[in-house]
Amino acid sequence: MKHAQRLPLDWLVPAARPDDLTAIETTLIDPGSYLGERVAGNLKRLNDVDLEARLAGFRNRPGEHPWIGEHIGKWLHAASITWTNTGDAKLRARLDYAASALIATQEPNGYLGTYAVEKRFGAYPEADWDVWSHKYCIIGLLAYYRATGADEALRCARRAADLIVSTFSGPSGRKALLGAGTHMGMAATSILEPMVLLYRHTAERRYFAFAEEILVTWDEQGGPRVLSTLLETGRVSEVGNGKAYEMLSNILGLVEFARVLGNDAHLAAAIRAWDDVVAHHLYITGTASFGEHFHNQNELPDSTSVNMGETCVTVTWLQLTLALLGLTGETRFAEEVERTTFNQLPGAQLRDGSAWCYYVPLHGYRNYGSGITCCISSGPRGMALVPGSILWTDRAASELIVAQYQSARAVVRLGGQDVTVSIDTIVPYRGDAKVTFTMMAEAKFGLRLRKPRWAAGFRVMGTDAVDEGGWVRIAPRIFRSGETLTIRFDIGQRKIEGTAWNAGRVAMSWGPLVLAYQSEDKAPSTFDSIDPRGAPLDFSTPHAENSWSVLNPLGPAGRRAVRISSFAEIGPRSHDYKVWIDREPTAPRLSVFHGAVERLSSGDLARGSASDYDRFTFAATDKNYEQSWFALEAAAPVTFSRVEFTHGRSLIHGGWFDASQSKPEIQIRETSSAEWRTIARIEGYPETDAEHDGGLKPGQTFVVGLPSPVTATGLRVRGTGSFGEYPPGRFATCGELQAFS
Repeated sequence: MKHAQRLPLDWLVPAARPDDLTAIETTLIDPGSYLGERVAGNLKRLNDVDLEARLAGFRNRPGEHPWIGEHIGKWLHAASITWTNTGDAKLRARLDYAASALIATQEPNGYLGTYAVEKRFGAYPEADWDVWSHKYCIIGLLAYYRATGADEALRCARRAADLIVSTFSGPSGRKALLGAGTHMGMAATSILEPMVLLYRHTAERRYFAFAEEILVTWDEQGGPRVLSTLLETGRVSEVGNGKAYEMLSNILGLVEFARVLGNDAHLAAAIRAWDDVVAHHLYITGTASFGEHFHNQNELPDSTSVNMGETCVTVTWLQLTLALLGLTGETRFAEEVERTTFNQLPGAQLRDGSAWCYYVPLHGYRNYGSGITCCISSGPRGMALVPGSILWTDRAASELIVAQYQSARAVVRLGGQDVTVSIDTIVPYRGDAKVTFTMMAEAKFGLRLRKPRWAAGFRVMGTDAVDEGGWVRIAPRIFRSGETLTIRFDIGQRKIEGTAWNAGRVAMSWGPLVLAYQSEDKAPSTFDSIDPRGAPLDFSTPHAENSWSVLNPLGPAGRRAVRISSFAEIGPRSHDYKVWIDREPTAPRLSVFHGAVERLSSGDLARGSASDYDRFTFAATDKNYEQSWFALEAAAPVTFSRVEFTHGRSLIHGGWFDASQSKPEIQIRETSSAEWRTIARIEGYPETDAEHDGGLKPGQTFVVGLPSPVTATGLRVRGTGSFGEYPPGRFATCGELQAFS
């Protein structure tokens, strides 16, 4: 398809509540800068993605997995934003091809999914993401339309939306929307966002009427009660089943709805959700949720084993925060954009853009991939938004806003003319920035510069600047071509004190960068604490790595040498890293199986451990195995009279032992070649079954006293796994397995 570029397209339906700030999406980041490297890698990734694999499920229905339909829409979204930003010719050719190919697969009735006819728009086994996939196809097509003006893309999106409306809307609707998506319907109702966007593009009232129906649908029997819960309690953990990605997608749609309708209550509900996440569910690196759900307030386990930091959540959180920044102009949103884009988002991406992570923990390891998963498709969407997070204008285009500090350049309409704005800085490595203006004639405009919370001594040289709500404002005045503003501030090492879940621990940072450390030796990091004699840190050069030390009573001379790097760049190494460290040393209480080889009936021990002395990290067996066990095997016989088993965590799909037939067993074997034999059962284990965990708490420990000491080389706990809400596959978790004399 060949189209004349017409960017930006005007909305046919203006917002009743217009944005306070407008992002300059065409900002070009210096590819040598911290974020510029990542953005450049993202462009390469988008140009290298296998489009045929993402189109195959549409060309030959049904597709190979339930949500295969979301990936081409996500790619179109990311690539359209990136082409708008870069004008890359190769990417434009791929965009035109992908959009044309997707449009060609649309059925006459408007269907744009990947399921067989008999399994469409319902909760069928392995076919329950149809509305969700349509959502992403429509989002991708609308992004392509906004970037290129391709009317075919808008028509395709409308036909798909019309089918959704006719299938689910009002008395004539043949199906219930809640029943067409997982997680209490939140997967399906997240189509709210593109329905509102379609209304704004077309002025067709039926799309907005359907969006209004979605808000009512939330409160139907068994529904997630998104809006009503947020208005009543403001707690995201009480919305639906707490599934973070789908919930945030719904809240993002609620923001779009509030923008069009101008309803303060709707916007207030979205902001209450955002506030709750920041106060109680946000990790220091700028992501939220673990196990893909919001749990209890202030519960922030951060290891690989709890599946924290889902990249889909990170990206949707960034989208929501950027939307609220634009609507309100408040610096608190800009601060969180920075936290995410400097830490969690690049931490999910290999620097060259070739691979992304599904989960990015604060403690553990990262598994990078380049195939087709929801998160590998989401990550590039988040990185595509980064250039548009730096420069903004106010509603009247009379003020330039600098929200992030990176070397970048953009042409911005200010004071009635085009002004080339250039930022020169080496943040996050060292402080200071210069902003230079180039234009045909002098222009009058104001400036709003974000004063970062980490920046020391922030001042704008030679101007009368006013500190106002986190922004430093310069009143409108005449600027001449070539004029440069110099901003002075210092960047350095900071210690961040942990609170609530992380009370008694500290983390290290350098300016906006969260730092993480790792060691080559095998001493349990559970016993690490701050070394008061640790060397000062210096991250004033790109990709710096510092030698550091921590106290550890099991290390040589009570301490051990570690390497410390930025959180984003420590991930590709294969061994454990950590962000939080104890303030005070902990005296070790060592099991007689200290240093033993750890085994389990199935699964990957790299994701967690039952012998690391940390009851909030855990090993987990694979699903689809009824019997689960966790074992320790010592090199020589050890004697003990007490066994302690610590439950790992109950997850929505299982993770505990099913005790309906028999309590979990404690088994030993005297030699490595002997048979395992049962010596006790965990009689204090609650009355559980495959679906219910009996009130087990994360890290709950059960002590089994033996009638007399036993000597063995092997110890294991064994039982029947559970499946929670997702039968039939069963599995179990183990936080710790220890024995004492």
